[in-house]
Amino acid sequence: MIIAEGRGAWWNSYGSVPLDKCVQRAVDAKLRFVIVKWGRPDVETAFTKADSPFLVERYVLYSQPEVEGQRLANAVDVGAVAAVINAEEGGDEQSGGHWERDTDGSAMRRLIAAFRIRHPTVELYASVDTRGNRLSLPYQRVLAQHIAGWLPMIYPLAFYPDRLPGFIAHAFEQSLDGKDFGGIPVLPTIQTYDAIGGQAVRDQLAEIERRHLPGCQAYTIAHATDEEWAEFILGDDDMTAAERQELAVLRMLRDLEKVLAASDLQLLSNKLAAIGVRPTV
Repeated sequence: MIIAEGRGAWWNSYGSVPLDKCVQRAVDAKLRFVIVKWGRPDVETAFTKADSPFLVERYVLYSQPEVEGQRLANAVDVGAVAAVINAEEGGDEQSGGHWERDTDGSAMRRLIAAFRIRHPTVELYASVDTRGNRLSLPYQRVLAQHIAGWLPMIYPLAFYPDRLPGFIAHAFEQSLDGKDFGGIPVLPTIQTYDAIGGQAVRDQLAEIERRHLPGCQAYTIAHATDEEWAEFILGDDDMTAAERQELAVLRMLRDLEKVLAASDLQLLSNKLAAIGVRPTV
């Protein structure tokens, strides 16, 4: 089993959930790992102290491959159990990834070489967009020669902000179906940000289960609402029957609260209408 199999989560500083709550979430859910954005030793320490293994992730720039490889290696030196190369295309000139410019794969090879000279056996993972023909681009073909697993970024609401019918399934089809991953494990990164909602998290997990994929991660543990997080961990195969039952009861109580709230609103509306007041929504 590779390190990133099973259920994990990403952490970055853009979410609103406090770090201590994120750590508690990881511990309570018995996550196999947390992926932490490079450059936050305080966060690495917090998860390490809680016995929650962390992988380091870096949004790598095409323009400085050796620097990026060294940064990932530095994080492994201080405790990261594996490294994630987040290689993206486009963006602004100063901070964009621009890996579409790596027309022969040489920049990615240099990045990986800079990492491997210091950590020849530590697992590497690729966080990439796999829609369209991207898997055939040189930088992704180089990644395929060195990684332990693909972490496709599948963000249904980002892909389909209008929530078109079937948008969850379409996002997974675009990213996974008919793709040649070269026999390397596929472990999607799913969306738990921008208030995608508990049902959408449930639907994403159903897509993963339907494809019999060996794991996934929530993006991110610091963005997910309590409802979204409960849905994410409810589907974890490593949970005990008692833990699963407890979460199922909590979900039923949340659903009941929603029904009661809707009922109360209707009751209030009826009372207002009886005295000639028409509330606007």
